[in-house]
Amino acid sequence: MIAALRSIAALAVLTLLAGASLAWFAAFTQGDVERNRLEAETRIFRELAGIDVGALAAGELVLCDRDLVVLRIVGAGYGGDFRLAVALGLDRAVKGVRVLEHAETPGFADILDANSAWLNALPRDDVHAVTGATVTSNAVRAAVARAVERVRNEAMCPP
Repeated sequence: MIAALRSIAALAVLTLLAGASLAWFAAFTQGDVERNRLEAETRIFRELAGIDVGALAAGELVLCDRDLVVLRIVGAGYGGDFRLAVALGLDRAVKGVRVLEHAETPGFADILDANSAWLNALPRDDVHAVTGATVTSNAVRAAVARAVERVRNEAMCPP
């Protein structure tokens, strides 16, 4: 009985030490993680806009310049919420879509590669889901459609 209690106590101490170590490491690296996320996001927006976007604006509207609107849009996929960067012309044509963050199956962002036939078909109405990723494909289409509606219904760019 005493041996079992000692084993339980040792396991509890090890668990507490491991938990404390992980919490410390997460807090220690939080700044680096956030800085890397922001750098990656800035790179994505620079690619979509074709210009240096400078400091990123908070909120949905990121850029409104040179007849281009770039938005952050949230969608609900199979694995949870995802965030997209959507670039639209003022004529509401989809210029590009990139994944900012997701909890989907690895490879999810591949359907949004710049040379993706699926992505290039998004502006048309005949886009179908990607095989094996129907829920996610439909969620991406819905998120992009929301972005198009935002640009259509709101004066996104101040004069």
